Amino acid sequence: MGRAATFEHAAAALADAAHELGRGASARPPAQRDAWWTLARDVLAPMGGPGQTERALARIALEWAALDDGADTDRVFALRPSAWIVVRAGGVERWLGALLDATPVPVLEVVADSPSAAPFDAAARLPPPRRVVCTGFEDEAQAAAAEVLRALADRCAPVALVALDRALVRRVHALLERTPGMRVHDETGWRLSTTRAAARVMTALRAAAPQASRDACLDWLKSDAALPATTLQSLEAAWRERRRLPPDADAAWETQRTRLAPLAVARQPLAQWLQALAAVLGPAGDDPAAQQVAAALRLDGAAGGAPWHQAAGEARPDLAGFTRWVDDVLDAGVYRPPAPPEPHVVVTPLARALLRPFGAVVCPGADDRGLGAWPAPDPLLGDAVAQALGLPTLAERRERETLAFAQLLRVAPAVLLRRLDSGGEPLGASPLVERAMRARERQRAACPAQQAWQPALEPVERAPQRRPAPVVVDGLPARLSASAVQALRDCPYRFFARALLRLREAEELDLDLEKRDYGSWLHALLLRFHVERAEPRPADEDLARLLALAEPLQAEQGLDAAQLLPFRAAFETFAPRYVRWLQARDAAGWHWRAGEVDRARDADEALPVRLVGRIDRIDRIDRRADGAAWQLIDYKTGAVDALKKTVREPLEDTQLAAYAALVASGDDAPAALQAMYLALDDREGPVEVVHDDVGATAAAFVDGLAADWRDLRAGLGLAALGEGQVCERCEMRGLCRRDHWTAEPPAGEDAR
Repeated sequence: MGRAATFEHAAAALADAAHELGRGASARPPAQRDAWWTLARDVLAPMGGPGQTERALARIALEWAALDDGADTDRVFALRPSAWIVVRAGGVERWLGALLDATPVPVLEVVADSPSAAPFDAAARLPPPRRVVCTGFEDEAQAAAAEVLRALADRCAPVALVALDRALVRRVHALLERTPGMRVHDETGWRLSTTRAAARVMTALRAAAPQASRDACLDWLKSDAALPATTLQSLEAAWRERRRLPPDADAAWETQRTRLAPLAVARQPLAQWLQALAAVLGPAGDDPAAQQVAAALRLDGAAGGAPWHQAAGEARPDLAGFTRWVDDVLDAGVYRPPAPPEPHVVVTPLARALLRPFGAVVCPGADDRGLGAWPAPDPLLGDAVAQALGLPTLAERRERETLAFAQLLRVAPAVLLRRLDSGGEPLGASPLVERAMRARERQRAACPAQQAWQPALEPVERAPQRRPAPVVVDGLPARLSASAVQALRDCPYRFFARALLRLREAEELDLDLEKRDYGSWLHALLLRFHVERAEPRPADEDLARLLALAEPLQAEQGLDAAQLLPFRAAFETFAPRYVRWLQARDAAGWHWRAGEVDRARDADEALPVRLVGRIDRIDRIDRRADGAAWQLIDYKTGAVDALKKTVREPLEDTQLAAYAALVASGDDAPAALQAMYLALDDREGPVEVVHDDVGATAAAFVDGLAADWRDLRAGLGLAALGEGQVCERCEMRGLCRRDHWTAEPPAGEDAR
């Protein structure tokens, strides 16, 4: 166990010991407590040798508990009745004996418990509980939910769902909530940290951190619900696309940052942190969870005794420490929702199920771990200390559980469920259930055998999942880009999802800069460089200017200098190589004509759809016998081998073919047209990957696309192909359910 884990374990043990000592003190009349604290200090006197660390922690817990100047039982001890009526069920409360001794008045005592020596004899005369054995966790949860529904169908409401295993009961609760109209009251509650109100608190603290990520800020804005939906969507879209915020979204975000300002401080007393948090969150209103969160964190400033206020004034955590403290408090707190009227099911711990008029009892988790296991010893207050101070010993705790379970078997018809294993470890029968069954055998009462749970299954006809092939006739897009055409070629269903359904993966908010970001920056840098470069000039001037433009453009695009540093290092070596390549282009007679050129080809008889595209660069050369020639250039920062493979089969190259088709259709179409990819990342300098005879490829591209488009308009299905590397990395794989196809389409329907 590491140091952090050891500290957390020790802190938890110390807190538990302090609470136990506090309960021990509250079991004494106020006049006897000083003497009890003195006795506790004597019993927990410092010691050396083995156990001295535990004894020191116990002493700290003792003094911490002794700071409390009152107890919940004070009001009871202050009563002066003429008589007491005492009902004993589920064991003896120590403070009750002290109360009766402190007020010598007549007492009517009703003992509902069976004798400790034979706690199950009374229940043995009643109808036996049903015992159900399941194979695993989910089976037990489903079986418990089924038993609850069966009891309700038999008009045995309310049904007690005994919480021996909290994780298991939460699952049963979730299954029951699927039943329309089901009213469940959970008296055990669940972690306060899992409520929406607690999540709002934590998102506010994370968003207030000086280096808060945009993810954290967006979580806060969504949980706080202070912004209009349209403004929030505009802000999120701008952040994801890494562009400047629109004016209305920018103003709204500044307002929210101002709200968080009280939490954006370095260090202050805990009491001031709580005041600042309360100001940011605002009033709890009618939300029960928000009210319980405010109470747990003492946001009202008035809760807590003198020791709490003293500690809150002296502790001075920073924001990170305060956030950890809030997280721990919320994680330790329990949210108990308000009870619905006339609940059908009551989730309750074993100790609170006693003497209540339940119509039936369902008790999952009745195994050797959940019911009747020997309690774990207190790491700081052993049995000897507990015996000396009048605290519950391990034997007394086990006896109380035994008596409580015996009472449960006398309340109503009961169903006891257990499973055979937990996470691969075997589970046995509960020792208390076994004692109850032996008591029935001794009295020759019915003792039915355990039942293996069998779920009620309904036959379902198999429905093979075929690959989808939606037909879209009237909803086809009016224009296509080169990337859309590539998607159509890769997989028609991918084209359907992207171009017709307009589905996109949302960009991550706080990713480190990627190669794509560097490529976008480099594209913009080369464009600016060539726009300024009116004519050829010396290489040293070109290099100086290219390097000089890098820093301002980086600032304009808001790129983090530290994250861009590895790419900037690569750019420092790229720049002189690019200048050398450019000088050679100048010598060959090529010169830059335009960059980031938007071109379009209107729909006509040859191609019945509008084709659009943006060309990275167009160069021109005039020294030709047949007139000027253009060269279309597409910058690439990927591998050269992949580009060469692309142009090796010209008809498979969509991008340059689409660009050539766009240029060839214009009024300024050149007499001669060339196209190439320019690989910028090669160690030797930019590499030209030429697409030979791109004009012929463009003509074939137009003919093929036109034929495909006419087929789609005629009702051809946009079938999912499910083949090749494209399918392996396709973001639409879950939509087409590629991994669930169980049948091929019938012959003749693979494209429908």
